[in-house]
Amino acid sequence: MEISFPKKIWYSITKFEKYPDMAQDGIFKAVRYLITMAIIVTTFALCGSMIKMNKAVGNLAQYIEQNIPDFTFEDGKVSMELTEPMVINDIANSQINKVIINPIAETSEQKEELENKETIVGTNIYFFKDEIILKNKVDDEHIQTQNYTYKDFIANYTKEDIQNFNKADLIEFLRSEKMTPFYTSYATTMFIYLLLTDIIYLLLDTFRIAVFGWITAVVAKIKMKFSAIYNMAIYSFTLPMILNIIYLIVNYFIDFKIKYFEVAYTTIAYIYLAAAIFILKDDFIKKMQEVMKIRQEQKNVREEIKRQEEEKKEKKDKDDDKDEGKDENGDKDTDTPEGSEA
Repeated sequence: MEISFPKKIWYSITKFEKYPDMAQDGIFKAVRYLITMAIIVTTFALCGSMIKMNKAVGNLAQYIEQNIPDFTFEDGKVSMELTEPMVINDIANSQINKVIINPIAETSEQKEELENKETIVGTNIYFFKDEIILKNKVDDEHIQTQNYTYKDFIANYTKEDIQNFNKADLIEFLRSEKMTPFYTSYATTMFIYLLLTDIIYLLLDTFRIAVFGWITAVVAKIKMKFSAIYNMAIYSFTLPMILNIIYLIVNYFIDFKIKYFEVAYTTIAYIYLAAAIFILKDDFIKKMQEVMKIRQEQKNVREEIKRQEEEKKEKKDKDDDKDEGKDENGDKDTDTPEGSEA
């Protein structure tokens, strides 16, 4: 009988002895389970990203209102009275590290030089004369870059053909419901990106843990197919993924980082996989002991049957000997001469 998705979650966390049963469902169902869990994790990650983006946009509108000089947008370009780049560091949201305004830079070389000068911790937003560039640090190794021309940005996210606006118009726009298309587009893009990233990383992590699991099985002298170990490795990531969801939810309200969370993430998965393998070994040993007991009992039964047959044979031989003795005595009596009497 097929194990339901909720039961698989429960078994993966609480019942190591169920791992072999779930592994027998095959690689397709195991990967489908992994993708479903990845979708759930990605949904929570997206919620956190949307909350922080909403705060970031609100803080950006406030900062523009209080600190940015007047500007105008016309013919797809921004005009502002600046003689040097304006770098804003004190954004009241940890996800926006810096806002860099530089309508002076026009060539790609000038823009790239400015981008390389700035360290990316959370999100850097670059406002150039003819485009907006968002650089978002996803993790320690990956930075996501999004480029928008002002014209395309307005067309894509407002669904309106706005030819010109000024500072006051922009502030009103950022605080209005007209931002809904932007949030929708951002959510769609981020969901696809995060989901694909999560699936790829999970497939790699589960493969790596499966290799360690295979080594563990070899050391424990358990013959197992790598495909079965890989299936079990997938289920071993259930608790780490749930802990990741809790971690994401907590970060909705409190911005903090656990330094070695990734290490703990994979370590917990390996512990679960190793526990399932050793429990499987214990079950195998118990079954072998039961088999040995059955074989011993069968041997004892065969020996008992053999002994009884030998006893029957000996008894029969004795009875046959007695019968032969009686027959010999009877023959002697018959052969006595008649004239022997006086």
